[in-house]
Amino acid sequence: MSDRDDLLRVDSTGAVHPLGRAASQQLRPKAGEWRLIASPKELIVARSMTWGDAVLKLAGEIRTPGALSDIVALASQSGWRGELIVLAEAGNRSFFFDGGTIIAATTTVPEERLGEVMYRFGVITREQLETIVRATAETGKRLGEVAVERGIVSAEKLFAMMAQQVEEVFFAAVHVSEGAFYFFDRFDEKNILRRHNLNAGGLLMEAARRMDEMRFFREKVPNDQYIAVPVPGKKPADDLVKVFELCDSTKSIADIGRAMGRLEFDVTRDVFQLVSSGCVTVTAPRPRGPEAIVETVNPALYAVHERCDAAGKGAELRDGLSRFATGGGVYDPLFMGAGPLQDGTLKPDRIGRNIAALAGEDPDAWLVELMNDYIGFALFQAESILSREAQAKLLADVMEMLKPLRPLVDAGRSSAGPRGMA
Repeated sequence: MSDRDDLLRVDSTGAVHPLGRAASQQLRPKAGEWRLIASPKELIVARSMTWGDAVLKLAGEIRTPGALSDIVALASQSGWRGELIVLAEAGNRSFFFDGGTIIAATTTVPEERLGEVMYRFGVITREQLETIVRATAETGKRLGEVAVERGIVSAEKLFAMMAQQVEEVFFAAVHVSEGAFYFFDRFDEKNILRRHNLNAGGLLMEAARRMDEMRFFREKVPNDQYIAVPVPGKKPADDLVKVFELCDSTKSIADIGRAMGRLEFDVTRDVFQLVSSGCVTVTAPRPRGPEAIVETVNPALYAVHERCDAAGKGAELRDGLSRFATGGGVYDPLFMGAGPLQDGTLKPDRIGRNIAALAGEDPDAWLVELMNDYIGFALFQAESILSREAQAKLLADVMEMLKPLRPLVDAGRSSAGPRGMA
């Protein structure tokens, strides 16, 4: 018996029974009468009796990234008119072809909505997007219409971003590695809000270039949430100066793209070149919020305490840390009800509540600096407890654990002492 939950069983009478939850959920919206279409014994194909007379020209499964390229190429070269529907776990996308040209697209993927595309390209801020979304809910108007009416975006810019959205949805669809596609020979004009004329062949070539080059870039820039950190004393090539100036140890690749109004792909390429030339390093995305910061710090605290306990000197470590925290003044109210626990870790949720009454304008940077000092002193204590070899191994492990905090430390610290861990 398979453990899949998307299975059906057809019994000897021809009745169809969903065997799993996913199969049942997929069938419920399809209640009604269906007409079977001739198909080989390995497939069941049917169409709703309420559907129009659109002809299904092509259908198939997607099993690898880029598999959709052949279908788009065929539609483009044959000059087809119709709708290409792409179904995947992330959501559904539709592309509308007219004479082999893509004239529009729709998507249910949240990150590909028009508002999110405008935010990603730096056309609007997150606050403006939230304002527009609230207004659309209140008025029933479309997002673009509200943005123009309120003067947030010009009509010309909106039209350009709608075309950009079609491109971004297309590139995402071509990258789908598992799903299904269907091409019908016509579409409902009501689904076309704005007509564009995007060359499908050109988009395919760009998609292929991005896929090939992005795989190469990912060796040094894993994703757009990584932080770009400038290397002191390095000077970039002239064509990379603008990107380099935005690499300030706090901005992610996505942040830089928004600031410049450029594609993630283009910014990733430039940062890759900066990394390759030694002008920039990249570090993992920093944790956001007190709880995430404490969850990042806790494994390091646990490691220090565990190894000192193994050396039979755990009590000495805890006594020293207690004196350090009391002498620091701010740690007592910060740690109130939060620990340290016996294993040295802290309660993230309680730290989050405590810091709300203590921190200033940038609580994340402030908390990271305090945690950095605290762990720095713990390692200082461990020097007198562990052997030189064990202490060096512990330091290397702790440094690796705290890598995600480094951008906040670099940006928020004005001086360094024995705390310089992250």
